[in-house]
This record gives sequence, C-alpha cells and structure tokens, in this order.
Amino acid sequence: MNEVLNTFNIYMLPPFLSLVVGIVLAAISVVKGKFRTENVLFAMICIGYNLMSPVFLSHHFFRGQFDVIMVIERSIHCVYVFLPSVVFLYLYKAFDFRSRNAVIFSFVFSAVISVFVWTDYYFYGFYEYSWGYSAKGGIAFQIFGAYGFLAVLYFIYFFSGRLKATENVTERLKLRYILLSFLVISFLTMTNVPAISGIDFYPFGNFMFIPLSIMAYGVLRYRLMDIQSILHVTFIWIVISSLILIPNGIVFYLVLPWMKNQDAVVVFLLLFFWFYINFLYITRMQPKIDQLFNKRRYDLRRLEIRFMENISYLRTMGDLEEEFNGVVTKALQVTRADLLFREGDSLKFRKNDGADIAVDPEIVEWFLGANHLVEKSMVETNPYYAAIREKMLSLFDAAGCAYIVPLVQIQNDEIVGISFLGEKYNLKQLNSDEVKFINEIRTAVAVSISNSRMYQDLTDLKDNLELKVADRTVELLSAMEELEAVNDALVNTNEELETAHRIAAMDMDMAANVQTSMFPKQPPRVPEWDIAFAFRPMSGVSGDFYDFYEDRGVLKGISLFDVSGHGIASGLITMIARSVIQRNFFSRSEEKLGSILEAVNRELMFELEKVDNYLTGLVLRFDGGTVEYVNAGHPDLLMKKFSTGAVRMVVPKDEDFKGSILGIREIEQSFRVLKFRMEEGDCLFLATDCIYESSNSEKLDYGQGRLERAFAAAPRDATADGILQHILNDFYQFIGDRGVSDDLTVLVVKRISPA
Repeated sequence: MNEVLNTFNIYMLPPFLSLVVGIVLAAISVVKGKFRTENVLFAMICIGYNLMSPVFLSHHFFRGQFDVIMVIERSIHCVYVFLPSVVFLYLYKAFDFRSRNAVIFSFVFSAVISVFVWTDYYFYGFYEYSWGYSAKGGIAFQIFGAYGFLAVLYFIYFFSGRLKATENVTERLKLRYILLSFLVISFLTMTNVPAISGIDFYPFGNFMFIPLSIMAYGVLRYRLMDIQSILHVTFIWIVISSLILIPNGIVFYLVLPWMKNQDAVVVFLLLFFWFYINFLYITRMQPKIDQLFNKRRYDLRRLEIRFMENISYLRTMGDLEEEFNGVVTKALQVTRADLLFREGDSLKFRKNDGADIAVDPEIVEWFLGANHLVEKSMVETNPYYAAIREKMLSLFDAAGCAYIVPLVQIQNDEIVGISFLGEKYNLKQLNSDEVKFINEIRTAVAVSISNSRMYQDLTDLKDNLELKVADRTVELLSAMEELEAVNDALVNTNEELETAHRIAAMDMDMAANVQTSMFPKQPPRVPEWDIAFAFRPMSGVSGDFYDFYEDRGVLKGISLFDVSGHGIASGLITMIARSVIQRNFFSRSEEKLGSILEAVNRELMFELEKVDNYLTGLVLRFDGGTVEYVNAGHPDLLMKKFSTGAVRMVVPKDEDFKGSILGIREIEQSFRVLKFRMEEGDCLFLATDCIYESSNSEKLDYGQGRLERAFAAAPRDATADGILQHILNDFYQFIGDRGVSDDLTVLVVKRISPA
C-alpha cells in the first residue's frame, strides 16, 4: 500500500483530472443527446483528446519498465492517430462540413500512420525527466504531429468562418466557446514540443481538461454565459475567497500557538465563536461586494424594488403600461418594450393605444405550462421548443421582437398579458441577472393587470350605471308581457332539446368508447419490425380502422380500412368489418391473401346488404422479410428503400393491381396479390385518403407528390415514430389552420434487425 501511495506525485494530478473530466463529459454528451450520432462523436472527441492522460500516468506506475511503457504508448497511439479524423467526421455530421472527401482522406491518412506506430519510425526510445518520460519520435511521429497541428489550425479557421456567417445569437456564442477551446488546445499542444525534443519542460498538454470543459459547455448547454461574464464571475470568486481565506489564515497563524495549550472545551467554544464571527463578517461584506463588483445586479435589484413600490399606487392600464415599458427599457437596455393586455377570454392582446396582435391558442396553452421568458435565438436552436417552434417563430416575426414575456395570473391560471421586448442595444443576450429581474417583476405585473382591470370595470360600471338602469327599465317593461307569454313554451322546448342532446351525446360517447376499446392503443413490439401509427378521428366515432395480427409474438399481418360516410353508422361498420377480417386472416392462413380478401368481401356483402356504406383498404402479410400485399380500392402503399432513400408506390409494372371496393354486391371480383421483399431499414407507409385530400388555405390538396417528398426527406436512420412525426409535421404545416374534414389514420412500418 505504501509503495502505491509513494507512486503518486503532483505531476500526476493534471492528467488524472483530464482523464476524469473527459470520461464525465463523454457520458453526459451521450446520455443528454440520447445516443444521437453527433453526441456520440463528441463523446469520442472528449475521450480522444485525453488518451494521452493514461499514458502519462503509466510513466509513474511503471517507472523504469521501458518495455511496458512502450507497449502502452504504442497501443494508445494506434487509436490516438484517428482523433483528427473523428473531429472531421463530427464537423461533417453536426456542422454541415461539406467536404466528404476530406473526411475519407483523414481516415485513410490516420490508418497509414497507425501502421507505423509499432515501428521505430514512430517511437524509438524515451527522454527521462524528473516529472516523467517523453517518447522520442521518429519521422512518422513528426509527420503525424505536423498533420495534427495543421488540423487544429483548420478547425480554428472553420469555426471562425462559421462564426462570421452565423446570425443567431445563441449559435454565435456556442461557436465562440468552441473556437476558444481549439485556440487553447493549439497552445497546450505546442507546449508539448520541448519535452518531445529533449528539453526538460513539463508538457501543459496534460491540462487538456480545460479546453474540453470550455468546448463541452458550449456544445451541451443552450443558455450560455458570455465569456467576459465568466471571467468577471471568476474574478469575483477569487476576491471573495481572498477576503475570507486571508484574514482567517492570519488569525489562525496568530492563535495557533495559544490553542495548543488549551483544553478541548475552550477550543470548541473558540471555534464556535470563530464560525459566528465569520458568518457576521460574510453577511455584512456580501452587499458591499455586490455593490462594488456586481453593480449591474445591485442596480437591477434597486429598480425592481422601486418598480414594486410604484405599481401598488397605479390604477389604470395606461399608467401600468407606461411604468412597465419605461422600467424594462431602462433596466434591460432593450430597443423597445411593448406591454399588451388580453381582451377578455379572446386570443387577442391589445396595447393601450389600440394596436393588437392575435396569438395562436397552442402558444397560449404552452405558456400556461411553461411559464417563462422565451428568447428567439433559443427557440431557433434548442430542441426543447421543437413542438411549438414554427408557431412561436411566427409570433416573433409578427411582433418584430427578440424576447416574449408571458404575464400569467397564477391564481386563475390564465394569461392576462404579453410583453414583447426588442434586442439589447449591445446585441448581446440577456444575462442571468436580467432574466431574474424580468421574472421577478412579471408576476407582480400580472397581479397588477388583474387589479387594474377590476378597477377599470368598477369605474365604468359606476359611470354608466344610472343611464343603463334607465334604458334597461324601459326595455324590460315593454318586453315583460312578451316574455311571460312565451316563457312557458321556451322552458318546455328547452327541456326537450336538452334531453335529446344529452341522449345523443351519451350515444356518441358510448359508441366512441366501444370502438376505441377494440382498436390497438399501442403498436406491437415485435422482432424485426418497428411500427408507429397515428389515429385521429374527426369526431368521436371514426370510419377508419386498423389492426395488427400477431402469433406468439411474431408479426403476421397489418390491415388498414376506410368505411364510407361518417358518424355512428360508419363506426358500427368498422367494428363488424374488423372482426370479419381478423377471423378470416387467421382461419384461412394457409390460403392466398387474395382468396382471404374475397372471402371477407362475401361476408361483408351479406352483412351490409341493407346499407349504402362500402369499404376500401389494404392487407399486408409478413413472412420474415417477404411481404404479401393486396389492395381493395385504397390509396397505394408507399415504400422507402434505406439504401437509396428513394420512395415509390408498391405496384406491379403493368400498374393494373387495385381490386374493387368491398361490401357492394354488384361489384365482386378477384384480388391480385403482390409479393415483394424488404431489407433492413426499408419503410412502408399506409394511410387513408384524408392525408391526400386535405387542403390548405389556397385550396391546394396535400397530394401524392408532396407526401412522397416528405417521406423521402425523413431521416433514414430515424425510428418509425420519428419518420411518422416528420411526415405529420410537414402535413400540418401545409394545411395550417384549416384542419381536416375526414378521419386521419397513418402507419409507418420499418424493418429492423432482430433484437
């Protein structure tokens, strides 16, 4: 144990910290990024830049054992030489680096260098220093060193160009952190040159955890502190620590000789008194430090207190708007501040001068759940806002602002106003103190708005009450006789209507509940297949239905059908048809798929003989990667090949494939079956006609072509649910506020490797 402890020395601390920090940052990147490709690559960068740390530690654990150290050096350098290639690949995946050939060349070059790592052309001995060893590098090592340093210089050049071309404030700040980290990496790398050249100089490359921490802060966080602010905070921390540690150190040095001669009780009481004096010292000193070094925070706090005092005396909306806009503009140094009040229960927000703006109901609901200031640059970059991004950015554009501040009356759970803030004059983001300031005052403003509204209502009521009473009295006297005559009839009619409406609503709810209980609520989890679907009835009861056919955990088939018409009648037919199709699919499993659908059609013609409804649909049967497909007058099945990303309709070359609709006795024919094979990653898309026929405000249908383009644009490595959400997002963005006029059912089926 003593030998192990004697191995440790101060020179081992930097590489140890680098190794720990690199592993922690890599784990955070992978977990936070949910194993996305760019996050995994960034984790590899964090590990890669710290690969030399275990090498340096091995110099101390195996000191004097040159053969062992050489094996460790060469083993790790076999991987280390690929670090520039991994960084190039990260740029290609995460930052739209356009030169694919450069990525390929970097991997080929690193592979060639790795061949020489086990020869004397790379390492041929060691320089021995008091702080450790440094390998003697041959020509291959020198070539790699020059290549690695040039790569770092190129990364600096690349991110400098990106910084100049990027307008988004948040993205620019991230790029500054990444650029700063590569500048530090280049400096630390240069400090390794003396040691590998035989000069006794400790390699600062062991402090690689410093630039990696800077880079990780920029890559993994979305609300970043300005670099100058970080330096300011660090300086304040040093000052505060000095003001605490230095006096305590002096006192401790003076009283230590006296304490050695005292008993335990006296020492305990002295320590207790010492702690109390330190507590008073810190509490008294902290406000003075804030006033001296955190003047911005101190000034904001004073403005906040003064604002809170002033709004307690305000009565009208105009006074409140003027006070709020004035203090916010002064405190945050923004180009403008507009306070808008909500008009009753509507979705319009109006300024006191009459200008108004309409806010989407989804944004109002989102603000009630996420009650905080929203920054435009964050909405553009942070995945947290993905679900609401398009509508939120439209509101930013309509208001011409950089920040949106919701004013929520928490007691009533409603938004009573919205504030739109312009950019800061210095074009920087709001810092943490400024965000805290606006969050502190907006709750008080929301309460003040409610009070002002109530005061305004009482004033209006008082001013107009007498006139309104006189007018209403005349109207009431003239209408009294008519009201008495028709009152009884209205009461009776109202009771009948309420009863009829209640019965109809109960019937519709019951039908919807019965139907919903019969349909699968989740896609099956089966080997080889990843399935996602969306089922959105236009009203309570749907004319669409779908089913998954499993046998002992294996997917055997899928069906999707659409019953003509709407309402309870169509909903009842879905339950009859679903049972008929499911029973025939399993009982006739040895027959051809076309024969199964013919048997289904015969049963449905008998069941639907006295109704006018009919069905269209399609059925798939699976056997490993082989798929049988039959279509009964339904929109064509689409398939996307993983290898090419191309999307096509699944039809034979002659295209004479679709069968007739189901359930009409006058139309009876055989159904053709198409067999095809799906490879790993291939996807199928099934949908009812709603997605094809829904139109936008210009009365243009979404259509087959636009659907195929959306399907093709979905990421090939995404899950079935990710592909489905990509298509639905494109669909809803196209139709806008018009909504759909039919039941919507869509399914995505993707072949995956067995678990």
